[in-house]
Amino acid sequence: MCGIKNLNQMKKLTLLILLATGVFIGSCGDGKRKKNAKDIISTEADLPANQAELALIGGLYKEVKGDNISLKLEMLPFDKNKLPKALQKYDGKLVNGAHWKDKNGEQWVILTETGEIEEKKGKTDTSGHMVEPPSTRAEAYAYFWVKKQDAYITYRQDMWIEKCGPFDVLASFHKNGFTVTDVDKNGWAEVTLTYIHYCRSDVSPYDLTLRMIEREKLFEMHGTAELKMGQAKDAFVIKATRKDGNFTKAPAAFKTHIDQIWEKVKVEKL
Repeated sequence: MCGIKNLNQMKKLTLLILLATGVFIGSCGDGKRKKNAKDIISTEADLPANQAELALIGGLYKEVKGDNISLKLEMLPFDKNKLPKALQKYDGKLVNGAHWKDKNGEQWVILTETGEIEEKKGKTDTSGHMVEPPSTRAEAYAYFWVKKQDAYITYRQDMWIEKCGPFDVLASFHKNGFTVTDVDKNGWAEVTLTYIHYCRSDVSPYDLTLRMIEREKLFEMHGTAELKMGQAKDAFVIKATRKDGNFTKAPAAFKTHIDQIWEKVKVEKL
């Protein structure tokens, strides 16, 4: 316990020193004093590795033809307190969701977050010094359901699992980065998810992973948020960064949509 308290005190002391000196320690790029810093954009098509290994296109998708078909996207009311019983089985805490009809029938997506999970407790020696740090993780899940006759069938599951050591860990959904749309007007809904995730011990920006899903298709991009510290005139800025991943091969309407979402989520607010 003494070792954990010492670690927390060291983390707080480090944060105070960083804020006092205006120096940010991290692996997410160099900060420069610019009021309107532009994003650092890369067109590299390689996708970032993640613990869930879900960047595989259609890896967890199965086609199920549902009921109550609509030839165009029709959004329906979503009430997390009135979900069908079958949809109430999930990991974590329900934080958001959506309900709609399209050419594949009546569907739902349920978003949940676990918060920090302790995988392994840390170990200290007889003097109270930590000799083996604890291990933690955080998880965020998206469950896709379709109604077929009198049953509810899950046809896709998406997730982000962030693993960490003794530092702060997070895996969550950005509420401004969640949409259900039909931007290409083909009658099939696209679900856009924005994961916020990090394992950090300083004031470096959090990571962002944006996914746009339409049936078996999955497009993904990755980035780090813009982080500002101080007043607007002399704010210390760490620029946002992004890699467009396989969005370089996405339809034009998808690219336009994800650019709009990026602008809504790219700044981390302290």
